[in-house]
Amino acid sequence: MAQKYPLVSAHTGGGAAPDNTMESFLEGMQSSADLVEIDLRVTADGTVVLLHDHSPLLLQHTYKQLNQYENRIQLSPIYENRHIVKFAQILEVVKQYDIQLNLDIKNEETVEPAMQCVVEYGLEKKVFVTGCSHGIASKYNRIRIVFNTPDELSERDIANYGAFAQRMCDEAVRSSAYGLNMDYRTCRKELVDLAHTHHLAVWVYTVNSTNDILRFIEMGVDAITTREPIKLVQLKSLL
Repeated sequence: MAQKYPLVSAHTGGGAAPDNTMESFLEGMQSSADLVEIDLRVTADGTVVLLHDHSPLLLQHTYKQLNQYENRIQLSPIYENRHIVKFAQILEVVKQYDIQLNLDIKNEETVEPAMQCVVEYGLEKKVFVTGCSHGIASKYNRIRIVFNTPDELSERDIANYGAFAQRMCDEAVRSSAYGLNMDYRTCRKELVDLAHTHHLAVWVYTVNSTNDILRFIEMGVDAITTREPIKLVQLKSLL
């Protein structure tokens, strides 16, 4: 069994509330997870919002316009009785509590406004970027990047997993990354051990079954993103 229990990252929408809503974020916090994962995109006026899927409406409207009922309902039925959440609203909460953020930045256009928002709130040490991270390392060296690896293994990678592991570690080091963010189906102990020799953390997503959670704990990963954060927190007291 690994000596250090992995960080628990609560995937947005892990509770009863829909993904990327304020209720979902608060559920993640209340689960006692170490981090809450959220998805970020940007509106036409540079306002960073919680949203997973792209929509042309983002390019056409300011936040105020997008948040009007007739526009936001086009994004999803969940906004019939909810406003679109600003990233700044999340940072206001994070500033007051012992919680960190796992930022899945969905495209390059969102990187700069999202990072400016983090810096404005002085929360560089409370965020990790697991999504698009173009240009962050050179400009925002206090923000930790968890480098995204391919979400599927090619036939070549399956046949020579050691070469894949080395390539991922090399790319993460070149990117000045804090660690690797991996689809759990692509992560093996061989890579975890190699990454640790390079002083790289290994995060896996999205792990929900108890058997898989236990397997990755034993493997020695550094963080697990899950839609079952309460289960993972409760396991900690039993191991």
